[in-house]
Amino acid sequence: MSTHQIHRTLGVSYKSTWFMTHRLREAMRTGDLEPLGGNGKVVEADETYFGKQENPQPSKQRKGRPYITKGKGGPAGKRAVIALVERGGRVRTFHPGVADGPTVSKIVRENIARESRLHTDESRLYIKVGSEFAAHETVTHSHGEYVRRIFKLHPGGFTVEKVHSNTVEGYFSIFKRGMKGVYQHCSEKHLHRYLAEFDFRYNNRTALGVSDVQRAELLAKGIVGKRLTYRRPDSKDIPF
Repeated sequence: MSTHQIHRTLGVSYKSTWFMTHRLREAMRTGDLEPLGGNGKVVEADETYFGKQENPQPSKQRKGRPYITKGKGGPAGKRAVIALVERGGRVRTFHPGVADGPTVSKIVRENIARESRLHTDESRLYIKVGSEFAAHETVTHSHGEYVRRIFKLHPGGFTVEKVHSNTVEGYFSIFKRGMKGVYQHCSEKHLHRYLAEFDFRYNNRTALGVSDVQRAELLAKGIVGKRLTYRRPDSKDIPF
């Protein structure tokens, strides 16, 4: 629900409501360190771009030169969002200053268990780091390939593994529909909190056996040990 709708429903000022909703999103931020995936599990990785960057950061690989046109490095001046989704499980998202090879590799390496099977599209960002996992399978969207089946023989017969990145793309669809249809505008400095909200909702969805009551309890527990002030202690004019 948008801050404007809550402010009208509760009858409190928009500024107070806006601050409250951001504190709730901060409570949703988990900071999990446990890696996604594991032996026999599939983790999908992908990147998307949402909104215009307020302070574009050139990639180190480009030696300080900014992006000029859309290319394999992503649309020029857009905010990058990296998502890792454990198929049938949790999601973890990141908003780096730039989605280049070293940055994406570091995120993937630090957040996915090495025993996992990594599924991505044909992006070159994942080629090198993909070799560090049990397997790295890709689908080539540019050739119209969205799902590929791999048949694996074993003594009792065979199994079929579906190679795709549809799960992570589905998450991006949920995120973008929510941002455009409900919140409409988001400053880049607050994007990480909106991502925390969508991660929390996805990771505690009904399909994983989490009820509305349990979700509310988890949110309440997330408040512990966190403090978000409206203005930074060293500034009278700049909000948090």
